[in-house]
Amino acid sequence: MDLIMNRSLLSEGACFLKEEEAFSGVHKIADKVMRDIELVFGVRPTSTEAIDRLSSCAVIYGTIDRSPVLDHLSESGIIDLNAVRGKSEVYLFQVIDAPWDGGDKALVIAGSDKRGTIYGLFHLSEVLGVSPLVDWNDVRPQPKEEVRLEDGRKYISKEPSVRYRGFFINDEWPAFGTWCNKRFGGFNAEAYDHVFELLLRLKGNYLWPAMWSARFYDDGPGLANAELADEYGVVIGASHHEPCLRQGEEYKYLRGKDSIYGDAWNFRTNEEGITRFWADGLKRSGRFENVITVGMRGEADTSIMGKEATLADNIGLLRDVLKTQNRLMKEHVNPKLEQVPRMLALYKEVEPFFYGDKHTPGLIGSEELENVILMLCDDNFGNLRTLPTEEMRSHNGGYGMYYHFDYHGGPISYEWINSSYLPKVWEQMSMAYDFGIRDLWVVNVGDVCTQEFPLAYFLDLAYDFEQWGTSAINKTDAYTRRWVEQQFGGVCAEPDLKKIHQLLDGYTKIAHNRRPEAMNAEVYHPVHYQETDRLLAEIEQLMDTADELYKKIDSEAFPGFFSLVYYPAMGNLNLQKLQLLAGKNRYAAKLNLMEANGLTERMKTCMRRDQELVDEYHAIAGGKWYGMGLSEHIGFTRWNEDECRYPILMQVMPARKPRLLVSIDGTGQRSEGSAWHVNRLGLLDFKQPDVEEASFTISSLSDLDAPYKITCEAPWLSCSSHEGRLDGTRHAADRIRVRIDRGQMNGETDAQIVVQLPTGACTIIVDAKQPETGGFPENTYVDTRGYISMEAERFSAKKDAGQAGFQRIAGYGKTLSAMKVFPTTSYFTAGQNAPYLEYQFVFHQAGSYEAELYMEPSNPVTKDNTLHYGIQVNDGAIDVLNVIPAGMKVGESSDAEWSAGVLDNIRRHSSEVVCKAGLNSLRIYAVSPGFVLEKLVIYPAGKKPAESYLGPPETYYVGRKNEAALN
Repeated sequence: MDLIMNRSLLSEGACFLKEEEAFSGVHKIADKVMRDIELVFGVRPTSTEAIDRLSSCAVIYGTIDRSPVLDHLSESGIIDLNAVRGKSEVYLFQVIDAPWDGGDKALVIAGSDKRGTIYGLFHLSEVLGVSPLVDWNDVRPQPKEEVRLEDGRKYISKEPSVRYRGFFINDEWPAFGTWCNKRFGGFNAEAYDHVFELLLRLKGNYLWPAMWSARFYDDGPGLANAELADEYGVVIGASHHEPCLRQGEEYKYLRGKDSIYGDAWNFRTNEEGITRFWADGLKRSGRFENVITVGMRGEADTSIMGKEATLADNIGLLRDVLKTQNRLMKEHVNPKLEQVPRMLALYKEVEPFFYGDKHTPGLIGSEELENVILMLCDDNFGNLRTLPTEEMRSHNGGYGMYYHFDYHGGPISYEWINSSYLPKVWEQMSMAYDFGIRDLWVVNVGDVCTQEFPLAYFLDLAYDFEQWGTSAINKTDAYTRRWVEQQFGGVCAEPDLKKIHQLLDGYTKIAHNRRPEAMNAEVYHPVHYQETDRLLAEIEQLMDTADELYKKIDSEAFPGFFSLVYYPAMGNLNLQKLQLLAGKNRYAAKLNLMEANGLTERMKTCMRRDQELVDEYHAIAGGKWYGMGLSEHIGFTRWNEDECRYPILMQVMPARKPRLLVSIDGTGQRSEGSAWHVNRLGLLDFKQPDVEEASFTISSLSDLDAPYKITCEAPWLSCSSHEGRLDGTRHAADRIRVRIDRGQMNGETDAQIVVQLPTGACTIIVDAKQPETGGFPENTYVDTRGYISMEAERFSAKKDAGQAGFQRIAGYGKTLSAMKVFPTTSYFTAGQNAPYLEYQFVFHQAGSYEAELYMEPSNPVTKDNTLHYGIQVNDGAIDVLNVIPAGMKVGESSDAEWSAGVLDNIRRHSSEVVCKAGLNSLRIYAVSPGFVLEKLVIYPAGKKPAESYLGPPETYYVGRKNEAALN
């Protein structure tokens, strides 16, 4: 017989066994699970300390060596605790026959330790259909009449893949700070109770608390925050400049000329005061479970010594600091220093202190760092920096990674709303794990809110790397599907779940291409390749989907849907739309097109919508998230919000006579048709065999009635309209669609479309001559536009090298996908043991060409500042090239190359190649780890294609299907 939970059985007696010997924090979590059960069945179960008073749907929870009942069940052979004993954060979840009179069945949750038991309890909630975001986001479970747990059901959880897994609440003003003060009166234990619950439900165990103005060990009030964390088994750490369990803000409040801690955050001039400050922090909080940050940086996230200090000076200072801190921890925490979890963050300027240079030995391998976790960092924009070499991986303290979903700093901060894209997170963090970073993962989530989706993924990846890591290439889509089902499966039908999935994928991909704060009117080109119009069409479709779901979602589920999906998606999409319209507005205004005035009205609507979204976010669920939308986010002109501004609204005055302008969509060509000016334009789209539709636009430059007529004698071309009339206000532009019927061409390849305008006539020359494609294999690109643009996944051949080879990462990057070599840790020699991708393409003329590679803006994995690939054309010599510009300083916003790479989310690298007339082949060899190829553009030297943000769209290749028309 199964163990049954339903309203009746929950009401007939105590459900949970509450042993006196259990951890108090475990009991508190059990209370939260009982609240979850109430949400599912409408009845809150009760607990008892007497096993014989349990009902027939009993839950027995406990921790090994803290539960007499578990000991009895184990000794009786009813359960086997050996599978979990001695392991870290593991639990047994098993349905057994009740071993007491009157009982029937019982669910046993047995943890190897405190966190194991807590994870097991929350596993019960998930089995019942309760989301881990039930408290933080008000995600309500589907009410149920009954749940059956099968007789004999037994599950033993795995040990987490990464030892410490958590997040950093950072940059917390004005959002998180306002939220804490408004709801809880400060950064106190009442507020952190919700934070800890979120962390533990997501199977994390490690936290860096808020630190801009907060003092975790004072704000509880007093030690209440730390004591609650310890109760729950939450391991507390601190950021890279907060050593020895003291937050940065503490010294600010305690310093002074009469202070026992002195008045200078300077270990050279105030060693006694600083040492006492650290010692008192360890005395106060060292009894709790911590990972103690060591080392020293300057106040407010700055370097510790001035610019005049040498590398040797800095290394010497840091060595002395570490010696002092190690001594203090032996005295005040544990004389067995190797048992004290410690972490040194190799962040910003500390990284060179660790490595040193050829003249000055660094701290690498020093005895002061024995058993210390060395925490490496990304570049603050989600791209890993140096990674452990094979030799370094033997370090006995292990390695950690500090990653970012939020950043306050240059070149442009991003703090307002989720802009993280799961394929990017997977690609970077799976490589970190492959390189041996398996002891500590922490991610900066800023204010937490709107980051729940990528945070859940980050922590699941850290908890179960075997399921979601390197071997799970292209599984982020499956993860998203599972996550959507977990949050909304009980309230949405399958078609709507798919739409939520599409919305999450869609808006995060767009945000990945350009984060909202860094978006402006000059990012996407307003006309080239129609990239702005194409993106606007995609945004409108996603916004329509979001609004459709908004109207349908159940009222009980609405707060969860709004906070997790609607607000981050619509906020992001609306801002992107605003800036895209601003780009079109600028372009139109420069040409005096009357449509500029209509664009300003659409921009104003977006500006109003932005405020409406924030206001609604602050109002729903009784103001539960009030304050979380307060961060500035529009039009940053500097690294922070100073001088950020809304787009300029450009309006035009109408011309005094009827005037129209014809423009070829996707190009900068235009004409008003006068006989003495440009009056012939070229339409080249039909040179590509797969294109069946192209377009041009007729726009008004005045508010006077202006007619036009279109004539075309070619029977194989048809226009969507042959005449029309514009007035510049209600009707400012017409897009004319041109379709081709190749079956009627009868050998013709050229045609003319004549547009009669008030000031003359514009002739559009249509060139539909097809390239010779016979005999060329599939995926051979053929020049039809004067250049070739190839998506990286469209190779004609690829060669692996043993177990190593390029694999496709679906959806990755700015356009279609990307190619990367796995295993990710390998180095190769081009032409000998290197995997390669081969591309085939046809140019009509021999000569010198430029091959431009579009790559993920990866950083070198070693400190030599190199990231190489090999390139070879037509079996010629292999050129091995470094994509990192000489002297590039990763993480320095003053470095233009690095800054452009992280803002654009792409790095381009060009090299000269010599091509022959006809079929050519090009090979790209993997050489260094971290090389991720997204696309290639090849063009005649000196004739670069028109510039755009995404680069030229993919051009024609043999076997390509008909291109879908832009609607």
